[in-house]
Amino acid sequence: MVTSVIGKIFLQAYNEKNGTAYAPKDFFMEIYYPLFFKEEKYLMTAGNSPFENPKLSWKDMILGKKPFETAERREERLRKFIDKIDTGLADASIAVGYPSIDTLSTTSGQISIPQEQIDPAESYLSWIGAGLGVGVEGGLTILFDKPELLLDIFEGWKVYRGFLNTTPKMKGNQINTWNAQWLNKKYNPIDTSEIINVAILEKDGLMGIDTLPWGELLVAISRHFSDPKMMGYVYNIGQTNTTVGFIPFALSPIRNAHQLYVRYFGADKSDEAMRLLGTAHGFSLACRGGEIGIKALEPKGLKAIMDNGRIPSYKTDNEKRIKVQTYQIWLLAMLSNEELWSKAKEFAQALRSFEQGHGEDRTNRDNAIEELLSHPSKRAFVWRLIPILKDAEIKERKIIMDISKIIHDMPAENVPYFIGLTKIHYIMI
Repeated sequence: MVTSVIGKIFLQAYNEKNGTAYAPKDFFMEIYYPLFFKEEKYLMTAGNSPFENPKLSWKDMILGKKPFETAERREERLRKFIDKIDTGLADASIAVGYPSIDTLSTTSGQISIPQEQIDPAESYLSWIGAGLGVGVEGGLTILFDKPELLLDIFEGWKVYRGFLNTTPKMKGNQINTWNAQWLNKKYNPIDTSEIINVAILEKDGLMGIDTLPWGELLVAISRHFSDPKMMGYVYNIGQTNTTVGFIPFALSPIRNAHQLYVRYFGADKSDEAMRLLGTAHGFSLACRGGEIGIKALEPKGLKAIMDNGRIPSYKTDNEKRIKVQTYQIWLLAMLSNEELWSKAKEFAQALRSFEQGHGEDRTNRDNAIEELLSHPSKRAFVWRLIPILKDAEIKERKIIMDISKIIHDMPAENVPYFIGLTKIHYIMI
């Protein structure tokens, strides 16, 4: 199963980095178990494994209404867990992400696999791999296959353990949510503080880790790696397992979008702007495109501007500025051609000059521009340039003819993005 594969990738990278030769069981016993399940509060839920007691409520124990289990009882659970791995078929109770051997279970399946074909080491690797999952907003978890990223996630395990041990009201079982917040902080070149401020006070009196928006995570990863290309397995494990599947993450264009923002608008608001990426759609919907790249990270609100041709009202000028700038940068990143920034701006200025031209036909000019910018297909756009060319001044006409050639040579799928960029330049003049 995928959790075991990721666990194996990590363990190989860990041994190479540290000059060790841990076997899966040895790593589990010496490093993983002490961090995850030896203390009173767990780093992640143990499902229906021997580690868990379904009759005990974590909330009651953390709030002091019931005592935690003793260290001796936890050691007994560990022995039962090891015995079950050594003597039984790997299933959901001892291998994370594996099917249940109960045919009536919602996670049953593949139960005809012969026992001798499953190495007990796979069970230990599955727990290691599951602990490396990155949980994001929307209830989904990503298992990345990049060894360097997995090693960075591992660094955060000890920090989370210390966080739980020193914060009495902090609930456990959130390692995947923590992993996302940890990477976001670790990959932030500006935030050099040692404190990771991710705790929130929940209604029931317990403290928890806030879930990171998926777009924010991918922006952080794209900025950290020079070649941020990797595969991710997207899933959710619960009473009923959800599998989205293997998704390629092509994050270089996202890295480029950040660089473009800094180049055109400065670095002081770049972090705030990049947090807007990926807000138009949920992560599950974004995965349906088959790849996560810059297209999946469309910012919320852009479609309304492109459809209506008007900038909505914002609470502050700063909010308006950052959102509009983010829309422009996303469109430019989609076009993958920085020269089109100046071309779109020049074209927008030519249209504005045409709109304010001489004569008594202002209404007709307004209508001609509205018609032009409302039809983002290549053929319709070029066709609606004709009446504008007819009445434009010589200077404007030269620019419009240049744009006509650019649109003609442009891939059809890029035309709406160029028109959108032009439209925002136009309404912001």
